[in-house]
Amino acid sequence: MNAVTSYLDTMFGAYPQTPRLLEARAELQGMMEDAYTTLIAEGHTENEAVGRIIRDFGSLEEVAPVLGITSDITPASTTAPTSTTGDIGTAPTPPRHPPVTLAEAQDYAEARRRTRFHAGAAVVLFVLSPTALIALPIATESGVLALGNAAGVFVGILTLLVSIAIGVMLLITVSRETAPYRRIAEDRFSVDPEVTRWAEALAGRNNHERTRAMRVAIGLWILAPLPLIAVALFAGDSPQGDAWTILGVVVVLAIVATGLGILLPRTWAHTVAGQLTRGSGGERSVIGVIAVFYWPFLTAIYLTWSLIGDAWGDSWIVWLIGAVLFAGIAAGSHATTTYRRAR
Repeated sequence: MNAVTSYLDTMFGAYPQTPRLLEARAELQGMMEDAYTTLIAEGHTENEAVGRIIRDFGSLEEVAPVLGITSDITPASTTAPTSTTGDIGTAPTPPRHPPVTLAEAQDYAEARRRTRFHAGAAVVLFVLSPTALIALPIATESGVLALGNAAGVFVGILTLLVSIAIGVMLLITVSRETAPYRRIAEDRFSVDPEVTRWAEALAGRNNHERTRAMRVAIGLWILAPLPLIAVALFAGDSPQGDAWTILGVVVVLAIVATGLGILLPRTWAHTVAGQLTRGSGGERSVIGVIAVFYWPFLTAIYLTWSLIGDAWGDSWIVWLIGAVLFAGIAAGSHATTTYRRAR
């Protein structure tokens, strides 16, 4: 309950400690403690219960009518007390949303650290999901696998859908772990200097690893087209040219996925710092949100083209274009965030 106490300290800290406000604080604390006990009894973890309480109760301005203290807090938001020099000034309006406490920021960072490989693995699965569907029909036609063409397509589609389903479940796991800190993701907080310094120090400690991973990933993405270039130059006119092209596509997807798998898990600290200092929200939020819709949408395009146009032999190009485009989105997100933080 320390997080709830800190939250109450922040809510009432901008106002004078009058008997009425102290009574309202005690009343609100009792309500929060009752809600906390109920949530724990329902099976929620401590972090989930605290996050739910903070989200449901909101700011002091939102609960003031219930507590009957609207008139008590209104003057504090419009005028300031007389200064020691006798000047009368106008105090800044207290923030609508309380700042993130250091303990809350640290818990949020730990949740992101714990789930860093979940998000990375999900994106890697999205990129690799079509490889079986691309490779199996060629393997069955060439006799490498003793499967009919229809069976090869079915196994490929099954692998594609299962991979995407696992990826989406991994992202849902990330969302569930960070749900208690939803107000951070939604920017419903005010910047706290202590938290900002801590977040920037966290990003600084992890910056070397992130920068090194970015260099490797971008290098791989630049080199990704080489397999297809090699096929076009050395095997384009051979009888197995189509098979070599398909193999080249699979290798391109593998290279793109490897780059993403190296980079994404190592951006968690930068993501946390970007969010806590009112940055862009970090790479994970951008890439993760895009990924949830991007790959299922790409799957729908592929299946629609293949089924309606009976173009199973040509529609695989959707995955090549989609993977390279997704890598570009990821690289662009990182570059944009880095530029904004450097300004």
